[in-house]
Amino acid sequence: MVFKGEDLAKWTGGYWKDAVPSTIEGLFFDTRIIEPKSLFIALSYGVRDGHDFVEQAAERGASACMVEKSLAVGIPQLIVEDSLQALADIARSIRDGFANPVVGITGSCGKTSTKAMLKKVLGSEQTHATKGNWNNCLGVSLTLAELASEEYAYSVVEAGISERGEMSVLSSIIRPNVCLFTNVGEAHLEGFGTVDLIAEEKAKLLESAEQGALVVAPKAVLIRSAFDNYRHDAVAIVKGSPERNSPYKNVYGYEWAELDDHSANVTLFRGDQKYQYRLESLSEGIIQNSVLAVVTALEMNVDSGQIIEGIESWKPVRGRGTIIPLSTMEKGFIYQDSYNANPTSMLDSLRAFEMASKDCEQRLYVLGIMNELGENAGSFHELITKTLKPRKGDRLILIGDSELTEAYKKGAKSAGWDDSMLESFLAIELCKIDFSQYEGAIFLKGSRSCQLEALIPMFH
Repeated sequence: MVFKGEDLAKWTGGYWKDAVPSTIEGLFFDTRIIEPKSLFIALSYGVRDGHDFVEQAAERGASACMVEKSLAVGIPQLIVEDSLQALADIARSIRDGFANPVVGITGSCGKTSTKAMLKKVLGSEQTHATKGNWNNCLGVSLTLAELASEEYAYSVVEAGISERGEMSVLSSIIRPNVCLFTNVGEAHLEGFGTVDLIAEEKAKLLESAEQGALVVAPKAVLIRSAFDNYRHDAVAIVKGSPERNSPYKNVYGYEWAELDDHSANVTLFRGDQKYQYRLESLSEGIIQNSVLAVVTALEMNVDSGQIIEGIESWKPVRGRGTIIPLSTMEKGFIYQDSYNANPTSMLDSLRAFEMASKDCEQRLYVLGIMNELGENAGSFHELITKTLKPRKGDRLILIGDSELTEAYKKGAKSAGWDDSMLESFLAIELCKIDFSQYEGAIFLKGSRSCQLEALIPMFH
């Protein structure tokens, strides 16, 4: 990314103190990864005030800084009212100059995998995409700023929210030509209260969408009242055969069948058209995400051969539904989905694991608690384990806050789990059980704070 100093001042409404840099090479807010000749952005929100690190940024190569107050430092300062908002304004200006399609993706879960799949089907070399899961205002702004000095045919941007009001801001930065919704479920309920309010906030991705924007979503999302004004112009996907007289612009149906290698054969159809591909997952949610990616690319008139080749080349990222073979047993494996969890994704992953482990004599479930579920968090945890029917030889280990692990236990006991099959630990560091000789299938999933991936070295 290369910027002119005068452009940064114009875009942010700020002014330069001491000098106006002719060029800036990159934008950074973290001194640990800063690069030479870049602009250090001093953010004043969060645990630490970025203004306290400007000198360190200069020592590590920053040639200028963006600050909310004048400082006694030896590099030019772009002084703005609010650094985060100024960064968003930079992103908006760069987005204005990008003429090719921008895809905005949101949903309660599945955003990152859908983004990765869409990048594959659109063409990895020509598609710009959010790095990791940088999907808040800071991440979205830095993502779109990357379009300043590269030539891309497409940009795919995640939009994540945790409280009301965030999506309107993100929509105004992304200004999507394509809006893709993965699902609406119980996530971040502490900031919203109900799933209907989550749906309302998610739908605000459409507020600043370009005129005539393509909208793609599962039927289960589009039937919510938040989408009443958009339904007739949307493309829906549905498992099974689509209804003949639907209220949508277009409808695609899909089916899938399990293959022998923990993968699925997916068939997608619309009218007389049929598309078939192999996907390296048995997760119903991930399969649905793949259909969303394929349908979006088809509706964007991408060559179907390229789409099928792209989706079949996708592989789950470690920590997001990955199957890791165990050397201790021919059929043993770890199902690692430990990056994060909410009730929707937990139930989906459990179903995928049970299908993949049906030939294993032993199954070990390691469940971390699910955070940010609000006042009904206990009920959600109890619901998860109520669906978990034990078999002889199964074990269940619970990690996290004792109130929530007790809720897990309550649900498990109602499903038939005996006390001898259950254990719980406040933190992953306290789980000292040696699983290295375990002969069976192991399931790992919980919220990010549980850090369940720390157990993986014990299995090898």
